Amino acid sequence: MELLNKGIGMLKDVKTYWKKPPEGKYMTFREIFAYSVGGVGAYSIFTMAQALLLSTTNVIIGNTIGIQPMHMYVMYLISVITNIPLTMVRANMVDNVKYKEGKYRPYLLRMGIPTVAISMLFVFTPYSKVSYLIRCILIFIYNFGLQFFYNFFYDAYENLIHVLSPNSQERTNATAIKSMIYSLSPTITNFVTPLIANKVANGNMYDLRVYQWLYPFIAVTGVALIILVYARTEEKIVIAKTHPMKIKFMDALREVAKNKYFWIISLAGWLGFLETCTYVILQWLYNYAHLCTAEQYSFITLIRGTAYSWGMILAPFAIKRWGKKKVLIVTNLFNIGFLALVYPLMGSIWTVLLCMYMNSVADSFILVLNPAIQADIRDYQHYKSGERIDGMFGAVAMIGSFVTMATSSVLPAVYEKYGIFSGNGYENMYDVLYDTNVLYRLVGVLVILSAVGAALNVIPYFFYDLTETKQKAIIRILKIRAMFEDYGNGVLTDEDMRSTMDMISDAKEKIAGGRVDTEKLKKEKAPRSEIKSAAAVNEEYEISVSVMEELERFLQPESVERLKWAEEIRDKGIAGILAIDDSSLAKAKTLPSETKEERAVRKQAVADAKLGIRSRNAARKYYPQGIAVFDEAALNSLYEEEKALAGKKTELLKAKADKKEIADVSAQMKTLSKQIKEMHEEYQHYIESTKVVKEAEKFITQAENYSRFGELDSLYVTSSADDSLESGGTE
Repeated sequence: MELLNKGIGMLKDVKTYWKKPPEGKYMTFREIFAYSVGGVGAYSIFTMAQALLLSTTNVIIGNTIGIQPMHMYVMYLISVITNIPLTMVRANMVDNVKYKEGKYRPYLLRMGIPTVAISMLFVFTPYSKVSYLIRCILIFIYNFGLQFFYNFFYDAYENLIHVLSPNSQERTNATAIKSMIYSLSPTITNFVTPLIANKVANGNMYDLRVYQWLYPFIAVTGVALIILVYARTEEKIVIAKTHPMKIKFMDALREVAKNKYFWIISLAGWLGFLETCTYVILQWLYNYAHLCTAEQYSFITLIRGTAYSWGMILAPFAIKRWGKKKVLIVTNLFNIGFLALVYPLMGSIWTVLLCMYMNSVADSFILVLNPAIQADIRDYQHYKSGERIDGMFGAVAMIGSFVTMATSSVLPAVYEKYGIFSGNGYENMYDVLYDTNVLYRLVGVLVILSAVGAALNVIPYFFYDLTETKQKAIIRILKIRAMFEDYGNGVLTDEDMRSTMDMISDAKEKIAGGRVDTEKLKKEKAPRSEIKSAAAVNEEYEISVSVMEELERFLQPESVERLKWAEEIRDKGIAGILAIDDSSLAKAKTLPSETKEERAVRKQAVADAKLGIRSRNAARKYYPQGIAVFDEAALNSLYEEEKALAGKKTELLKAKADKKEIADVSAQMKTLSKQIKEMHEEYQHYIESTKVVKEAEKFITQAENYSRFGELDSLYVTSSADDSLESGGTE
């Protein structure tokens, strides 16, 4: 009865909050529905494109098209290297190109549709009619396109959840719902693929005709559902209304490189590169050892696909109770055990299925954990740097590509050692696996490698300490910073002011209430509900302490000393940049570092000294005779002129005007575009050269804004009193 009542209550919540979010939340149920159901389309396209991307183990490129393993490896290396500049372009676009739809939504369609088009070309190309060299060239060209469009599309959908809500638990819940729904896509695809293979290719799952039948359905469904995500979601970032959403590429790169949590998560992925070695085992036992029929294998893929649902269902509850770190570590430890069990049980596909099923259950938690952690890491980045950086994470992660290039040679080498190489005496090099002696020896090695990979993968997670409490504090601090910035710029709304001041007032009350001794409650064997309530009180106390520390940020030694530096830099102005001396860095490094406060002062002083030297070096390069103030108004005027000419050309084309008149406008646009390009380049030089002064002025402005808290408090008290009188209350 209680379960039924909960179900009815949930349905009522869906109806009530379909178009407006619940109290304290940011996402409506309609938005969660659109993002989740749209995930079926997104993952349909992911499944299609991922199967075609160059890798050392790609079965379509290796088995079907017949590219040799070492040739695939060389092509893969070239592909990774060419993807580096493409990743940087994508990162810069996400962080600096402004669309009214937001950071990620614009790219769902702009990148999704080309991804589908390239995938169709890939599978419908008649490779048997061209030479081996032409096949390699075509595959490389298709992959070059996929590297840009697919990777951009993948990032756009996966990272969208980072900006749909600043509430970590809400993001986790939405990710879990999305994961449960989108998992239908690979589950259905894996179930249907062997059936199609049995129908059109005598059971050969590596025949290209299988994908020519399957992919058109995936393409149509995928694009249709992605439109739903684009149309029914809204990005929400906690940032001041007037804050410029633009950051220089190298500055963003430098900031992300200092994010310790980014490196912890990245290192886990790099160390665990061997963990995926067992992904092919079930397919090999069916295809080469014939341990089951096509119908049974379809059933096996369907059953294994359901394993991922458990993590999606349980992850939000596990994270809420134990936190992301503990869930990460425990599930990865289970992974090691289940992978190791495959070794003694691989004589039967059903016992292997059981082990792989349990491995998939443990592994499925990462489907919810990874997006949740990535979103938290970006919140932390925003908090540390003061800038909302998203795209640059992908660019810095490209460092991992070099690690991957080195580690990706391991599997082809293992395959070759066990007989999978061109000229091994078989028509298809993989046909050597029909020899069960070779097959089982290789499978055994893959199992061992995979268990070792899982063990390496878990080590970095022990150093991850960005707790849920810290993340909640970060979001509240970002709200405070946004309030002060908007107030200083004269754009703070009464609603935003009251919302943030309510939060500050609540923090004062929580601190006044103090902590609860939970250990004492446990010793007294207090009810579990009371202990849980006390833990919640203590969490709010910790968050409130962080909130009040933020309000006093500019009273701390680190800020006081930096304010002196900032005022000195500001007073000297841009004329003083060329006079900055290298000794400033040496002086900063000699500052005392015995206490925590001294280390903070020294660290900031060193960073500021390096910033000054970078600005000076840029100024010497671009303005050896002295920095000339850049005329931003002139550049904006050129942009307006360009916009007017574009509108004029559009009108002329609609009116089918004289070709010469249209050509004249086009020529004007071309000349203007060249002027804009030159002036924009000069503007970038100016920004780079004067950054130290801009940073100093920015810090002084922040300090001045924070010093006006008394004004905001007076406004808040007056506003609260007015509300009380309007509602008939008394003070």
